[in-house]
Amino acid sequence: MSAAPTPVGPADGQGLARTCPTSPGVDLSWEDIGCFLLLLAGLQLVAGPTTRLGEWSVDAATNVAFAEALAWHDGRLDIPRRVHDSAIFQDRVYNINPPLFTLVCYSAVWFSRLLGERTDIFYPFWYVLVVAVPLPFVAYGCFARLTQRPPWAALLAAAWILGSPILPALAAAREGGISHINHLLSQAGLMLVAGSLLVGARLRWSLVGLLWAAWSRPLTILYVLPIAVAAWKGPAAMRGRRLAATLTATTLALALPMTLNHLKFGSPLETGYRYLYEGRQDELARQGREALFSLRFAGRNAWYMNVEPPGFEAGPSGLRPKVDPHGASIWLTMPILLFVWLDARSWLGDSNKRNLMLASFLVAAGLLCFHNTGYVQPGYYRFALDFVPIWLAVIAQGTDRGLQHRRLTIAAAVWSMLYFNLVTRMYA
Repeated sequence: MSAAPTPVGPADGQGLARTCPTSPGVDLSWEDIGCFLLLLAGLQLVAGPTTRLGEWSVDAATNVAFAEALAWHDGRLDIPRRVHDSAIFQDRVYNINPPLFTLVCYSAVWFSRLLGERTDIFYPFWYVLVVAVPLPFVAYGCFARLTQRPPWAALLAAAWILGSPILPALAAAREGGISHINHLLSQAGLMLVAGSLLVGARLRWSLVGLLWAAWSRPLTILYVLPIAVAAWKGPAAMRGRRLAATLTATTLALALPMTLNHLKFGSPLETGYRYLYEGRQDELARQGREALFSLRFAGRNAWYMNVEPPGFEAGPSGLRPKVDPHGASIWLTMPILLFVWLDARSWLGDSNKRNLMLASFLVAAGLLCFHNTGYVQPGYYRFALDFVPIWLAVIAQGTDRGLQHRRLTIAAAVWSMLYFNLVTRMYA
């Protein structure tokens, strides 16, 4: 990346002329390298004590995706015993999670067998490399291209990783929590989708990001809508090829999970999620059996997403969060997101930003209708990760627009990083 300003593309927001760091021909300056290294050092300093990357492990006895990967190697779809987030259907146990981490585990087992190594564990190095390492790279690359200011890009990347539900997800992933793994995998994909569209990168990078995200968090398939619009608006000579690539990626994103649904549960539209609650009589299980998505859940979910305040109390170890396990307001825990409204005129006047935001609102609407609040999520709203990367990419330039905006951004970032660090230490 060059420290010199990059020419901006068309006025309707087609993006910056230069490409993402994932594209060939990127020129890195010493400032870029220095700021990125400072970002990595800051992440380790703040998150290291809670995430403890060297202790990460995945066990087939507790991680249903790893158990499924081993079953695939044995020529089966069902797994030997019920573990967390598994479903019972016709007296067999199945994984109902999206397929990406199963594919990752399947590949890891294949390589282990090829090398004559153990196949009952997922080696920590590869686990961290796939799930955690991509986050600072895609974040810094995206924000550096959008803001053209390496220090500001490092700040936004740190705010995203340390000041959002990513931090408790990293802590939970240490012990192989499948829900948190899926969230972390999706983040790299979503940031790649947003960054690719907003900086004018090649369409293929947004399609790779779409696959990565949709195979981790199914509702994120809706981000194909702004990608399809961008493909249509591209050069007329390449429109057919770009639309065909978009259709192919979308088909892949849907075909794999639907095929697995059919093989496991007899219908491509049956996710098996309702069978997750087999044998349970708690309120969440009853709601899930009645309907996975319904407008009657919207009021409750809207409260936890937008209103529920994070509190504090004095304990033996000092000040600590007093939180609700169903979540807390995204605006109070991540106030940087308020730039979505403070800078609304900017993204409303930019076609790519506007389309990304509209797709994110559809994703948020789906989350509001889900039967589950995201429980357990003490003091934060983890489902927000399905749109937070998109919003941060959209508002990145606005956060650097004038001294007042910079001050607000720094204050919001510091608050969120302190809050999520405290919450993660107490509850993760």
